[in-house]
Amino acid sequence: MTGPPAPSWTVDADAAGAREVREGLWRLRIPVGWEEFDHVNAYAIEGRDGIVLVDCGGAGDPSCSLALDRALAAAGLRPEDVTDLVVTHAHSDHVGLAAELRERLAITIWGHPDDDHTYSVLADPAGTYELRAAVARRAGVPEARVPAFADVREEVEGISGIARPDRLLRDGVEVESALGPWRVLETPGHAPSHVCLVQPDHRLAIVGDLLCSAYITFLEYGWTPDPAAEHRDSFAHLAAAGPLDLALPGHGRPIVDVDELLAAHQVEFAARLAATRDALVAGPATAYEIADRAFNIDAAPDIDAVSLLSEVLSFLRLLSLAGEAKRERDDAGHNRYRLTA
Repeated sequence: MTGPPAPSWTVDADAAGAREVREGLWRLRIPVGWEEFDHVNAYAIEGRDGIVLVDCGGAGDPSCSLALDRALAAAGLRPEDVTDLVVTHAHSDHVGLAAELRERLAITIWGHPDDDHTYSVLADPAGTYELRAAVARRAGVPEARVPAFADVREEVEGISGIARPDRLLRDGVEVESALGPWRVLETPGHAPSHVCLVQPDHRLAIVGDLLCSAYITFLEYGWTPDPAAEHRDSFAHLAAAGPLDLALPGHGRPIVDVDELLAAHQVEFAARLAATRDALVAGPATAYEIADRAFNIDAAPDIDAVSLLSEVLSFLRLLSLAGEAKRERDDAGHNRYRLTA
């Protein structure tokens, strides 16, 4: 469940830029059309025979491709220099241009195989809409808001096509570069396909949307057995891969206080899980009602409300598997949750 699309897919390509992080490693700042955040980071790494590009920005308008080209140019690079595209996860702002780049360039695409959470939408938009609408109704979403919760335009409009990987990113796989090999960590939760890349010699990590200076709460519900627990475990997985001097996120500036921010994210995760659990004290409720008790979902804009519901559904799944909550279907067809003790 990803919710409504960006207000416009047109971006200001002149806002694209690049900054060298280390010799042979550039952060590409690519503008996006979202109101909640104005850019996504891609990373260009000097490879053996060209450039390894990590993520590529969103699609939806010719200005998006132009923005990527200008970001590369700001680093003194050309699109034709790219030999490999590594995808941290299959969300539109990170993988949107991948299919287009495959058509334009002779590249190898690296990605995690669990990408159906996005590409199945492109394969069957109408079926996905109906499925998302059914999930929303069972969760107690008011009927007037169901179309926003079922929306598929982010994927259909913001991704240039299905771009299944040529090379699979699994734990321990290495992506070669002039800086040395980058080791893959599988870090699901935010998305089933999410991975991080660690370069131990330089104590660097590219962390996608696992870490950010502002805590990102979106959890991809419905594709894996326990997305909240997976996200919690992904923090620990990255922490165990250290020590790290610098983490390069999908949004925002490079992170120098990696251990401190990891600990802060773990605290925030625990607090939001506790708030979800506490919301059940008032009595059995739908996931939407619990999200309103804990996070005021009724007052949230649609895009934030969709994220909140997916997060709360994930937390409720974790609590149910832990035996702390139980789900029951009421006569109206809603799933209601209650504390077990």
